[in-house]
Amino acid sequence: MSVPTGYTIAAAQFSARRGDISANLDSHMRMASMAAQAGVDFLVFPELSVTGYEMDLAESLQTTPNDAMFAPLHTFANQHDMRIMVGMPLRALSGKPYLGSLTLGGTVPVAYHKVHVHKSEAVYFQADNKVGLLEHKGATLGLAICADLNFPSHAARAASCGADVYAASALISVEGYDREARMLQGYARTHNIAVLLSNYASKSGPYTPPGGSAIWAPGGDRVAIVSNTQETLVLATRTPNGWEGKVMVLPG
Repeated sequence: MSVPTGYTIAAAQFSARRGDISANLDSHMRMASMAAQAGVDFLVFPELSVTGYEMDLAESLQTTPNDAMFAPLHTFANQHDMRIMVGMPLRALSGKPYLGSLTLGGTVPVAYHKVHVHKSEAVYFQADNKVGLLEHKGATLGLAICADLNFPSHAARAASCGADVYAASALISVEGYDREARMLQGYARTHNIAVLLSNYASKSGPYTPPGGSAIWAPGGDRVAIVSNTQETLVLATRTPNGWEGKVMVLPG
């Protein structure tokens, strides 16, 4: 299966306020509205976008996929037949929370839990080992969170399960960006799938990103990137002639 013609994916290059869930969800809605107007089908926000990458707040802010706070975005996604992937600490049956994402839209939100938790994160989060995969409008979407992308086996597993798109929700620092972008481009080439990176626009927790949210077409050609740290949507649409990308800057 391949991504159907006309399907549009987008990375939200986003800034979060530390622990301010209400303000951050308002910003999510603002970017989701812009994406809907542009015809986006699948929109991805960075790692822990709802809280910011604030590991010390994970225990106090953890929640569940059916929390009412997500209802406005979930309803909006369904109104526009979109899927919207956001980042949040998610409660486990026992122990530390998961470093998770929720894909909103559809019957119920779909949770994914980070598989490869970094050693600095392991103090606050536990890992999971399930494949993040969902279907939408004929596209099969593979989900990843930041350090997952550093393990080629993670992308290979998604591709072997039929993923057409590998979507990485991340906070990548200036120091790590070039190496990790090359890895993502390599997955597009090796597995012949579209690859998306959603990175932060500004510092969150201890890390300062360079921006660089981007999309690579199957085969590895980069079709869209933002080269600065503005809040931006990076889009790519599957056309009869391949993938076409563009960048939309969020109005000030």
